[in-house]
Amino acid sequence: MLYLVGIGIHDEKDISLKGLEAIKKCDKVFAEFYTSPIHVDLKKLEEITGKKITVLERKHVEEEEIVLEAAKERDTAFLVGGDALSATTHTEIVLDAKKTKIPVRVIHASSIFTAVAETGLMLYKFGKTVSLPVPKEGYFPTTPYINIKENRDCGLHTLLLLDIGMAAGKAIDILLELEDKMKGKLFVSKTKIIVAANLGGDSVIKYDTMETLRKTDFGALPHTIVIPGKLHFHEEEFLSVL
Repeated sequence: MLYLVGIGIHDEKDISLKGLEAIKKCDKVFAEFYTSPIHVDLKKLEEITGKKITVLERKHVEEEEIVLEAAKERDTAFLVGGDALSATTHTEIVLDAKKTKIPVRVIHASSIFTAVAETGLMLYKFGKTVSLPVPKEGYFPTTPYINIKENRDCGLHTLLLLDIGMAAGKAIDILLELEDKMKGKLFVSKTKIIVAANLGGDSVIKYDTMETLRKTDFGALPHTIVIPGKLHFHEEEFLSVL
């Protein structure tokens, strides 16, 4: 039996009672934190669950199938940050388990995809979620800009997920560089966007110009950016009090 357990958006205290019950039934417990870098204290999580937790790197999950091999023989829990199925990696694990007749139970948890509503924007007005990678020499993808523009052209908001280790200020610099490349008139230094940090904890949410926000210290990662589309008057009212 494989239990895929979301452990929430902020720290080890976000795990649900249902998730705890499942973990305590298991002989093997694994976790990964590369898809969602939340603030988990592993020792405290082991104290809460009463289990030794083995933290896996990406290659262990995607190439070596350590989790599935364990689940073939015994009850196994796989803990992931955010919701259990926020990352496509986890959907693939469920699919592979079903193909090999391993029973699966998914236990959901809080996720950036719902917590972003703390900005005051309506969830049903978000378009395609966009990931922003760190540019490298010879690698500066323009797809994020294209997807943001498609959302904006439809009046939809964009949830921008930043690459691991990327702060909001760096992300804003990249967006402005993309504007210089693409010239689609999406961003100028006075364009107003939202930066959210520490959601699920002592949340910091600011709505201001890119020029101001790129100089703001938002504290510990991860940070998230929202590019607003066409605002409803209730959304405008909420943003005015941030």
